[in-house]
Amino acid sequence: MHVEKNVCDSLIGTLLNIQGKTKDGVNARLDLVDMNIREELAPKEIGKRTYLPPACYTMSRQEKISFCVCLKSIKVPQGYSSNMKSLVSMQDLKLVGMKSHDCHVLMQQLLPVAIRGILPKNVRHTINRLCSFFSSICSKAIDPTKLDELQGEIVIILCQLEMFFPPSFFDIMVHLLVHLVREIKLCGPVYLRWMYPIERYMKILKGYVKNPYRPEGSMIERYIAEESIEFCSDYMTSTNPIGVPRTAWLNKFSTSKSIRGVNVVTKDREELLQAHLYILNNTDEVIPFLEAHKAIVKNKNPRQSEKWQLMEHNKTFMSWFKSEIDKEPHSSETLLWLANGLKFDVVCCTGYEVNNCTFYTKTLDDKSTVQNSGVSLEAESLQFSTSKDQSLVLGSMRYYGIIEEIWEVDYTKFSVPLFKCKWFDNKSGVKIDDSGMTLVDFRKVGYRDEPFIMVHQASQVFYVKDPASDHWYVALQGKKQIEVNEDNLINIDIADNHSFQTTTNLDDQSVVDDDVHAIRSDHDEGIYI
Repeated sequence: MHVEKNVCDSLIGTLLNIQGKTKDGVNARLDLVDMNIREELAPKEIGKRTYLPPACYTMSRQEKISFCVCLKSIKVPQGYSSNMKSLVSMQDLKLVGMKSHDCHVLMQQLLPVAIRGILPKNVRHTINRLCSFFSSICSKAIDPTKLDELQGEIVIILCQLEMFFPPSFFDIMVHLLVHLVREIKLCGPVYLRWMYPIERYMKILKGYVKNPYRPEGSMIERYIAEESIEFCSDYMTSTNPIGVPRTAWLNKFSTSKSIRGVNVVTKDREELLQAHLYILNNTDEVIPFLEAHKAIVKNKNPRQSEKWQLMEHNKTFMSWFKSEIDKEPHSSETLLWLANGLKFDVVCCTGYEVNNCTFYTKTLDDKSTVQNSGVSLEAESLQFSTSKDQSLVLGSMRYYGIIEEIWEVDYTKFSVPLFKCKWFDNKSGVKIDDSGMTLVDFRKVGYRDEPFIMVHQASQVFYVKDPASDHWYVALQGKKQIEVNEDNLINIDIADNHSFQTTTNLDDQSVVDDDVHAIRSDHDEGIYI
């Protein structure tokens, strides 16, 4: 944890030339002169001042503004990290008041986005690889067979950093990076041993202090009092806690739901039928009926294309399903109420908490300091090969969207929560760039006839404006979802939370060359001392 924070402070301080934190200066440049390397970066005397030419990592004022504006505009999901807006000083063009966890989030998620298009490609790519390395070693699931590859990766990263940054940048904390993979081999994953839980508990203990002259006694007395209260509360489990808001603990590590901003609205029949059809297609008990009806449609219309058969299936399934359920006297209660259809009055809300994630509608998001409206869904669906070829192909694809409305559809005996989303077209509105980042174009909207998803299917993402583009946004993963199964076991999504590639073509001359790219050629805004 402290290694990552120190590396982050040194990197940000050097890039933004923050006084007291930068590793660049007159002495660092004189070291280069003594080592007979990067002669073009040597200090120059101009009048009574010393001028340091801009190195490859030196940002111009416009680049610093772009960097700070990007970070200041970021809105993260609730509980994801600190409010980044409060950490950016636009007046001084620097980051202030960063805690360890802020550096953790910045290094692994936000820094590669903030530097897009504002540094030379070779420097930017190396920093991205460093961020990807930190993200890899902090994953909750690590393949032991990949550790040797990670070790080789950090060695190459450090060598590339030495090509661009001054020798003073490489203090003991940067050197310790080369030992982290070996430590994982000996001690296990990093997240089981880092200091974040200890730091959080230290904050709790500090809150116990009421008499600063006797801090230890205050902690002991408050701790014993709290233990006594918790012991007694075990015998009063049926009572409601006093003073604790219900929404603060209702959904804590459980699948219980919490709704806010509730309103009952009568919706259009066509929208309701879309929602009803989606629910039927995603209910396990209905799947045998779906397959049977598709076979009937195909047998009745063997000469029609698969696209036509699918449209006919969607058009006639609901009425056929109701007639089939009416014929079977022993159908389950769920199938009976699904066949009867839903009510036209829908419970609409602006916020929904499920699986330890808070989701907002886009309207509420615009008024909030957090971003909870971004969703992602990985689904297997039938797709048409081309516009001319109407044959269906089963494919898995990840979709990105924004929540527009949150519904609870009423089936009398039970209700089904849904997210109505605006989805972005995967063909022209979603792409993965050379660095592995997922970019989304908010102008390209698609799948208007399939806006609904079940709330438990949604994965939280958040979008950051791409500094290098006017209309593209970078999609980053939000909080991990925690699900509780029937055996009361917690399943945590432990997929890698980074999307940056770690491979580099070492034959690329722009990456390997040293002195040729030591100085910035696109601007002359050096440092005057």
